[in-house]
Amino acid sequence: MPPLRREDALFSWFEKLHGPEWGSVLDSGTGDHSLGWLASLSPRALTAVTVEAWRMAGLAQVAPHARVLLGQWTDPLLLAGETFDVVLSDYVIGAIDGHAPYFQYGYLERIRPHVGDRLYLVGLEPPPRDGSVLDEVCRVRDAAILLAGHRCYREYPREVVLRWVERAGFDVIDSAAFPNRLGERFVNGQLDVAVRKLPLFRDRAVADSFARHIEELRQRALAQVPQVWGADWVIAAKVRR
Repeated sequence: MPPLRREDALFSWFEKLHGPEWGSVLDSGTGDHSLGWLASLSPRALTAVTVEAWRMAGLAQVAPHARVLLGQWTDPLLLAGETFDVVLSDYVIGAIDGHAPYFQYGYLERIRPHVGDRLYLVGLEPPPRDGSVLDEVCRVRDAAILLAGHRCYREYPREVVLRWVERAGFDVIDSAAFPNRLGERFVNGQLDVAVRKLPLFRDRAVADSFARHIEELRQRALAQVPQVWGADWVIAAKVRR
């Protein structure tokens, strides 16, 4: 029995554009959400790449018939010589800075030889710096990541990525933006990231103070959501012949 379909406006946009036949598919920066969706489409073959070893066991359960690889796109041997009908890059460009700093500028050129026909990208507009409580949530999350000695995600506007797509040898078919309505799940998810970084702070007094600030902000933010704030974007492109 195929896995249960996950209703998602972004993925539904791709489905309507693409049609029923998916052929061979590569999920170039996989997670439970994207892999579960792709498996539900019953492609002829499904390959997925993750840079995070801790995800491997869970991903195998999400899509038992998929080939899941541990690898980094900076490795020139990763999937060397392989081509796929469809390549999905689900929030990959924003995540790259946390694993391979500055490689986002060359990612599309790196992935281009593996795209037989279609490239589908999902990304997040840079968060609005508007002084709202959700802006504060994101700033506190990023401050905790930096104090832990790690790197933050670095999101790019859709208009910037559209230019990169064209320069990398693709023709854009269509693109769209989807405003985000954010609530408790977003607030708790972002602040939980900050909490998980606290044990890595070098100064325990700072960590303790930061922990109190996180929980104060959590209560304040939860009282003010849901809010429409920021947007996700999608891009569909095809290989330029």
